[in-house]
Formats: sequence, C-alpha cells, structure tokens
Amino acid sequence: MVMENWPKEVAGDSRGKAVGGSMELGMTRGVVVTMDPQNNNKNSIMISRSLSQEVKFKPLRNGQTARLVLALVMSTLVMMVAVSRLTLLVVPWSSSSPTEQPLHRVLSNHLNPSVLKQTTAASTGDDTVKNHLSSSTELKLIPKLPVTTRPAQLAESSSSVEKACMSRSQQQMYRGSAHQFPRSVLLDHALEKYTKMHSQCALLLDDGNDTSVQVKKGCQYVVYLEGYEGLGNRLLSLVSAFAYAMVTHRALVIDARRGHLAQLLCEPFHNSSWLLPPQFADAVWGASTLEDAMRWNFQNVTSVRINLRHKQTEADQTFFCPATQKGVGNITWIWWESNQYYVPRLFMIPDFWSLLSSWFPDPSLVFTQLTRFLCLPQNHIWAQIKRIRAAYLASSMIQVGLQVRRHANADNATLVPLVHELIMNCSLKHHVLPKLVLPVMQQQKEQQLALGNQPVAEMSVGSSSSSSSWTTTRSVAVLVTSLHIQYYEKLRNLYVEHGTEDGTVVSVHMMSHEGVENESYEQAVKALTEIWLLSFSNKLTTTSWSTFGYVAQGLGGLQPIILNFFTIDAQHETRPACFLGQSSDPCLHYPFVKPSKCAKVNMSRQHSKWITTHIRPCQDEVNGLQLCSGGN
Repeated sequence: MVMENWPKEVAGDSRGKAVGGSMELGMTRGVVVTMDPQNNNKNSIMISRSLSQEVKFKPLRNGQTARLVLALVMSTLVMMVAVSRLTLLVVPWSSSSPTEQPLHRVLSNHLNPSVLKQTTAASTGDDTVKNHLSSSTELKLIPKLPVTTRPAQLAESSSSVEKACMSRSQQQMYRGSAHQFPRSVLLDHALEKYTKMHSQCALLLDDGNDTSVQVKKGCQYVVYLEGYEGLGNRLLSLVSAFAYAMVTHRALVIDARRGHLAQLLCEPFHNSSWLLPPQFADAVWGASTLEDAMRWNFQNVTSVRINLRHKQTEADQTFFCPATQKGVGNITWIWWESNQYYVPRLFMIPDFWSLLSSWFPDPSLVFTQLTRFLCLPQNHIWAQIKRIRAAYLASSMIQVGLQVRRHANADNATLVPLVHELIMNCSLKHHVLPKLVLPVMQQQKEQQLALGNQPVAEMSVGSSSSSSSWTTTRSVAVLVTSLHIQYYEKLRNLYVEHGTEDGTVVSVHMMSHEGVENESYEQAVKALTEIWLLSFSNKLTTTSWSTFGYVAQGLGGLQPIILNFFTIDAQHETRPACFLGQSSDPCLHYPFVKPSKCAKVNMSRQHSKWITTHIRPCQDEVNGLQLCSGGN
C-alpha cells in the first residue's frame, strides 16, 4: 500500500506532516495515521487513537470503500514478529463512551474471545500496548463493533438533577482553594447511604391521596417545623435537625405549611422529596409532648413534639441526654421545633460522638460541609446571586463582607456615631479595610502625584508592614448587609471623599435595606442572597450574637472579625469591642447543660478529652457552646 492511495477522507487532511521521524498522513477526530520511513515495509502503517475524540468516517466514493476496509483490517490484524520495530494496532473509539478506558479493556470488549489463543496481560498505559500479544495470537475482528455507552436513563437523570439545582455543582467555582473544604471519605459515604435510605423511606410520603399515616417498616422521621425568627435562626435549626436525622438514621422532612424554606432551597435528596404532604402533617399533628412521653415511659407513643427553642420545659431540656435518646429511639415521628444550633450537644452524646467525629475530622467545619449539601438556593435565586456578584463584586481583587446588626435597640434607623467609629476602628485594626488618607496627607500626596513623584505606601490591604506604590491598581469591593442604609452611606462617602494610603480603590455596595425584619418571602429571598454573597468574601466582619452572620461565616468557612456593639448598648460589658472569631462554626446560645439535666453519663476518657479540646464557650456568649478545630 502506498501513501498516494490512502483516501483523504480517512486522514481528514490531505497534507502530510512529519511526526517524530514518521510521516503523518492525516488526522481524523479519533485516529492519527503515520508511516515509519525507516521501515522498508510500505504496508506497515501505525494508527494510534486520540485521547478524547471518536473516529468519524465520511462517506467514500467509487472504489475507496473496499480499499479503506482492507487497509483497516490489515492495519489491525497483522502482527509483526518480535524483532520488528512497529506493532500494528487499531483501537476503535467512540465519544459515546462516558470515560476513557484502558486499552487492554477496550481490546477485550471488542475482540472475540473464542479465537484468542493467548490472553492479554494488563495494560500499563492508555496510549500504547507493549508485549501483550505474541506473534502466534490470532485476532478476529467483530464485524460490527459494540459501542459502550452510559445508560440513557442514568445520563438523563444525572443531567436533570444538576439542572434542577445549579448551585450544587457551581458553588465551588466562586470559592478560593483555601475555602473549598472537601468532605471526608466517611462523610461522603454517610451522605450517600443516607440519601438512599431517604429515597426508600420517602416513597410512601409521595402518595398524596391517602390520608392515613402508614410508613414503611423500619422507617423513622424527623419533621422540621420552621420557626418564626429570621432566616439565620431557621437555617441553623434546619442543619441541626439534619445532623440529628443522619446520626439517628431518620428521614428528614419539612412541614412546608409555614415559612419559606421549601420555596428557597433545592430538594437536597436525589429521587425523593423532603416535603411532608399536608394530609400527613394533619394526621400526625397531635403529637405527644416529650414530658408526656416520658411519663408514659415511651410506651404506645408514635409521635413526639420536641421544643428546642431558647425557652424550654424541664423535660425538653433532657432531650440530649443519653437516657432520653434511648427512649425516643423507637418513636416513628419526632417533630423538631427550634431556633438554635444544637450540633454541639450532639457531639456530647457518647453514641453519637463516635459517628460524628469520624465524619468530621475538623469539627469547626460541620456547619460548612452540611450547609453546602443541604441549604442550596433554588435556580432563580442562584441566578440572582451570580448576577449581583458579576456586576459589583467579581472584578475586585478582594471582596470584603460587612454585616451590621444591632440587637435590643429601639431606634435602629438613626446612625449612631459611636457605632460607625467602632466599625471603622475594628476594620482598620484587623486590616479588613485599607487606611484612609488624612486631609493634610491627601493634599500632599495629590501635589506629589501632580509633580510626577510616586509616594511610598505606608500600609497595604491585609498587611501591617508591607509597602506598595501610590499608583498600585489594587481594588476592594465591600458588601454591606444591614437593615439600615445609614451604615452603607457613611462608609461609601468616606472612601469617595478620601483616598487610601496605598492607592487602593474601594467600592462599597449594598443590596437591600429593609428597615425592619418581617416574614415575607421577598425579604427571605434577599436575606438568602446576601448570606451567600457574604460567604464568598475573602474577609468577613460580622456582628456578635447575629445568627445571620453565623450562617454566612459557616457557609463560607470563614473566621470573622466580630463586632461587639454591646460595648455601646449595654452596661458593664467587659469583652473587647471587636475580636477574631475562634471558629467558623456557629454558636449555640442556649445549650442547657448547666446545671446538668442528665443522669450520670458513662463517657470514655477519650470522649471527655475530645470535648475539652473541641467544644469551647462562645466568644460572644459566655454560656454558649461552639465547635472548634482544637488549634490555638
């Protein structure tokens, strides 16, 4: 066979190119055809497969079909003797295959095993095969090669799941490598196992025609009741209910008759819904209180309602005691009503701790990893988050989040100078914002700039000692979230009217200023959008005791600078005006552990040491508990 007789349609290009001492005759989407000029056998052709594309043949004209078939068969089947430099292989390849397979596996799939006199050894690479077939091996090409494809239903299902919740696959694109925080292998396995269990147990819940409560044998449920507080409290308690559901092997469902979470968040579990049909909710609404269930020794109790809010009965305060957990273990329905983040208490139960500590080697990331799985915004909200970020924040080198919330203050609409001063002093002290130029310094630097001089910067963003040129094109975008616009306006005007010491360009943005907190869906959408935007920050400043700030820092895995406005609003406040957070995990304000409501707990020395290391008092609530990494 000579080069001139090779059909151009096979090569895909009539121009020959030299490739490593060989002449490249052409290239299709899946095959490269080369001839070794040092080999005297003109019929010795080598065809190697491309790494990613498929072979596509155009329709041939006249007698080219016969020549093409003959060339391919010869190129595939002729086996050179051991002393020959060139081995002839044809590797069929199809882009319909979802992933690239090792070459030996492709060969074994496409060759007829009945005519193989010698089996091939395992391949050591995807591009070449060395010493796999001897010269005595007979090969018979199957006339019509089967195509290995992913089942259509599986491919469509995977695609539909991603399209139904775009934030699930896209959220990591907006986080730096330092804030990715991949889940542990054991946690991934636990979530996969839990999702399968949820699918099995949720099947009966999808039947909207039956008003009787009938569940599959062995299935138990946690029904989350959305509270009446702000979105931060609701998300904290939802994640707590999910953590409890995972560790007790219960399917988490939410009663969507009140609140907005069902309209804000994606369905988190594949092949099953977490929405409790209203007729089921009505049927089990008459649940026993925990106090009644304890009085009856948990006998003949199928449904119990737990009050885990900031005000609890004596009986409800024992819910996280091992003895109580043993009692509710056989109850089918647990109604979870809370406004607190109770994950730290779960780690204090010996039977739960062994599982949770294996899932979360770094306990400060519990909320981060669970929230990124469970609390994903629906597509219309996610699209808004991306638009705002692209329009106002993404072009800046550094994104700073500033969350301002004043508690127990009757007049929040008036700008308090002391509050603004505290925000600025803390932001500058911890290098969250670049230093402003004083009026005299501003005039001097403008004069120097007019004369062509380049003043040396005294401070750059995020550094206390480094220097840079006055003309450094550094940019910082500040996102202010608050119910009131005054804090945004004051900060914006400062950076408009004054320059910065290192020439950094600062832009200040605010998405909403609602004035007062309400329970509307529209405000909930804005709140969720702002939480996610804050979580993308490089640096974050939050307000003490703010559950809104807790969710933002936890979702982003950020240790924030915490503003303590109690130094202004409360008397006898001894804590500093601002401080660096010890953990990104939220604070549990009301743990109800002192005095202990539980009987003596048999806790191992290892467990006790773990608690001492990883559960600490909150910095902004002396009686609260917070999960920490354990480092200094």
